[in-house]
Amino acid sequence: MKIRFVLLAYCLMSVGAAAQQVPKAVLAEHFTNTYCSICASRNPGLFSNMGNFPQVIHVAYYPSAPYAACPLSMHNKPEADARTNYYGAYGGTPRLFVGGSQVTGVFTDPAVFSSQLVLTSSFAMNTTISKKGTDSVMVSVTIRKEDTSSLSAMQLFAAIVEDTLLFAAANGEGTHYDVFRKAPWGTTALSIPAPPAVGDSAVYTKTVALHSAWAQGRLRAVAVLNRLDKIVVQASKSERLDVPAKSGSVHMPAPLVVYPNPVSGELFIGEQTAATSVQIRNIDGVRVMYIGGHCGSSLDVSNLAPGNYVLILNDGLQQRSATFVRK
Repeated sequence: MKIRFVLLAYCLMSVGAAAQQVPKAVLAEHFTNTYCSICASRNPGLFSNMGNFPQVIHVAYYPSAPYAACPLSMHNKPEADARTNYYGAYGGTPRLFVGGSQVTGVFTDPAVFSSQLVLTSSFAMNTTISKKGTDSVMVSVTIRKEDTSSLSAMQLFAAIVEDTLLFAAANGEGTHYDVFRKAPWGTTALSIPAPPAVGDSAVYTKTVALHSAWAQGRLRAVAVLNRLDKIVVQASKSERLDVPAKSGSVHMPAPLVVYPNPVSGELFIGEQTAATSVQIRNIDGVRVMYIGGHCGSSLDVSNLAPGNYVLILNDGLQQRSATFVRK
């Protein structure tokens, strides 16, 4: 995968207005698993609670423990596990960290988020994600010092997330939110200096290759600034990736649903469709099946080895994908 090195630059900006702290974003880092039945019972309450706090920035990581067969974990196991280990949460799901601290009570308590709304920070952040050529995206994070602070060293982590992913998981969950896909700077957060003076800014950018399993129009970038003790200093979330519409269409592609999942023989596509092509790729992105022309409503996948796969359907106007497990 083509990844370019970090471009790091400091730029001095005039202070202008009087220095003052800014609101701290509420960040919920959620560790879950599609084979975890406890997750399936607790996650709906968490999502309902977050629905009352639309300002919450949410990222769902899928570590490989306690269920290594989770396809969302297998998509990027090293980086999902690394972030889980960063907080010392590896080994059990679900886990929830808000502002860098673990939530030990129930996920449905409004105080989990309301208690964070009064917090402020000496640092402001802005995050963007944009197309870079035809096969990559650029994530850009700007950190500005807004008020005096004794912090001189911090850690910067970024994540590319897919904000809505539909597939029938083994634990019964069908909708998955803010799914972690890629950490632009890899398994280890960047150790960075704080901008030295009020009004100074630091800009960090990274170019990352797109993966065929990602729905590009649903991608966002999230950036997290942690103190060395893991407490969150600031966080920010980009808008959705701006993907040019094809043939004048301005609508998001409808999600693609496949079943049964897991499957051993015939895999059904959730609609009768005429496609220019349908392909299946394994979790490493290697194409293992390709069919051109009309694909009907089902495929025989009995010849595939057991494992996790992505079905990609192209109808000439848009490309949609769905993950499935060949058991």
